[in-house]
Amino acid sequence: MKGLTNASDLVGACLSATYRPIVRSRKFVDRTTLIPKLTILMSLFWFLFCVVVFSNAGLSMQYFNFAMLLAGIWAATWVIRLTAYWLRQSSRKSQLKRPMIYWVLEPTVLVATLVLSSMGIFSFIRFAVSEHALTNYVERVRAGEIDVDFEFFHPPRQVGLYTTSITEALPDGTVRFITSSDGVFDKAGFANLPSNAPPIQAENSYKHIYGQWWYWYASW
Repeated sequence: MKGLTNASDLVGACLSATYRPIVRSRKFVDRTTLIPKLTILMSLFWFLFCVVVFSNAGLSMQYFNFAMLLAGIWAATWVIRLTAYWLRQSSRKSQLKRPMIYWVLEPTVLVATLVLSSMGIFSFIRFAVSEHALTNYVERVRAGEIDVDFEFFHPPRQVGLYTTSITEALPDGTVRFITSSDGVFDKAGFANLPSNAPPIQAENSYKHIYGQWWYWYASW
């Protein structure tokens, strides 16, 4: 009986030693099929970057070029990785299977964010969140609480989610202020008009948002 017990213990120890590496191997494969943290962080960074850059009244050419550079590098890296994965799978050199979400997430976030930006969704949301603060700022300028007659260029002021350093009050009651660059040399911001039609001035253009609010594009 003692010999039988020792033999059973020996067989159990062998089975245990054989089984453990298999379990660890399965866990390792399962982890590699998940979406890497770097991919999730990159997708989140890209989304927040586009929300900030593409949500102002204007778009600086420097920021636009930097965004396109990032998008191009990211897209090229994704294509190279996908091609390498497909070649390994075709040659059966790798048994690792990536789930569909692993390959779909990055291009979906990249393209969807650019589409939303081009549609002005981020701009409208940022403006809607800041509208109350912008309206209060305009009312204070009209009431003379903020004197802009001798302060066309002024220290940066935080108004809602925007920063302005140029504010102008026109004789017809229009208040307009710059919040960002636009293109290479131009500026952009907002104008609040008491009348329906924007003032006709050289090198200035407007785009209606709603109500008395307009985007103001100023060429210098």
